[in-house]
Amino acid sequence: MDEPGVLWLPSNNYFPGREKHNVRWLIIHGTAGFNSAQEVGEFFQRTDVSTHYTIGRDGVIVQSVREHDAAWGNGYVSEGHDPWWSKGLNPNYVTISIEHVKPSRDNSDALTTIQTEVSFRLVKNICERHEIPRRRADATGGITGHYSMDPVGRHFCPGPYPWEELFSYLAR
Repeated sequence: MDEPGVLWLPSNNYFPGREKHNVRWLIIHGTAGFNSAQEVGEFFQRTDVSTHYTIGRDGVIVQSVREHDAAWGNGYVSEGHDPWWSKGLNPNYVTISIEHVKPSRDNSDALTTIQTEVSFRLVKNICERHEIPRRRADATGGITGHYSMDPVGRHFCPGPYPWEELFSYLAR
């Protein structure tokens, strides 16, 4: 595993090696259903979707795809996307994705306190490993939500997320 202490539930849904692209962005997701990170990890083993990590409401982290591979979590780039995304490049090749378990189908659940703490640490560690800018995303990289590349189909993803607190934490 890439992050110490995570539960490894591997998915076969990934692109090996990222086609030699470098990671530049970290994408925050909400699960829009499910009750645990383990349940999401098992789902990723049965269906044609995956993210690198899932953080449960209890703080458990499941890793489903190694960071040197591209998970299948970001789908495609839709109309109205942030200007740095290209429809000519699969965004999965240049991103690492973290799901956050949110039982509500509309992602309206706030993160739990432990989920927030674990998320912030994981984001920081991934940014350090891949030299991802520890700030809001722009054309050179950074951190954003799934809505950034698919404001049509994923406008509600990740739902409520403590962005300002994250960036304050990362600035320390």
